[in-house]
Amino acid sequence: MFEALGYTRVENSAMGIQYIKKSNRSEMQRIGMLKTKYIEFYRKHKDITIKTTTEFIDGSKANNNLECMTLEEFKAVQKQVLELGWN
Repeated sequence: MFEALGYTRVENSAMGIQYIKKSNRSEMQRIGMLKTKYIEFYRKHKDITIKTTTEFIDGSKANNNLECMTLEEFKAVQKQVLELGWN
């Protein structure tokens, strides 16, 4: 379901599953920054983290661990939780 929302899945057996969505390079020209959003599922503690990295036109970067989620992303998170058996 995340793939349909433009995310790429990265699996790490030690950590869990990470979904990554990068903004288009055209955003750098349009608004001067690129955003990368991460939704991560940590198997060991059954934690979910949502964070964003922003890269600015001058090359500086900022991390944000407080991020909003769309309803479609929320539904994808619910589905992934069920698939992981985190009832």
